[in-house]
Amino acid sequence: MVLRTLALILALGALPWAAEAQRREAPIEIVIDLAETLGEAHAIRSLCNNEDQTWRTYMFSLLSIEGPTGSPRRAALTSAFNRGFRSQQGRGDTCTAATRQMEAQIAARGRMLAESVAASYLQ
Repeated sequence: MVLRTLALILALGALPWAAEAQRREAPIEIVIDLAETLGEAHAIRSLCNNEDQTWRTYMFSLLSIEGPTGSPRRAALTSAFNRGFRSQQGRGDTCTAATRQMEAQIAARGRMLAESVAASYLQ
């Protein structure tokens, strides 16, 4: 479900009417929080499955919309993702059932944030 919501946000960039909506930009605080959340989820996914780049791939997509090359937002979003990754990485180095449950909780938070970002474009 989180992946579908994020995919919806990323698809907005492909719609003709979204170009005007993108000029408004989503509130930076929410987008930074989403980037940090993606970093946390990526850290867990990396711990439990080294080769799965799902959350990192979503971050690249988020960057292409919210922080394209040359945008002042890009550095802030990249920094937030890395901060989330390091923060989560420091919580443990073993993949357990509890770790996977934590990823599900982080993903739920990411969904809420992604929906907030999407809503800011649809207003």
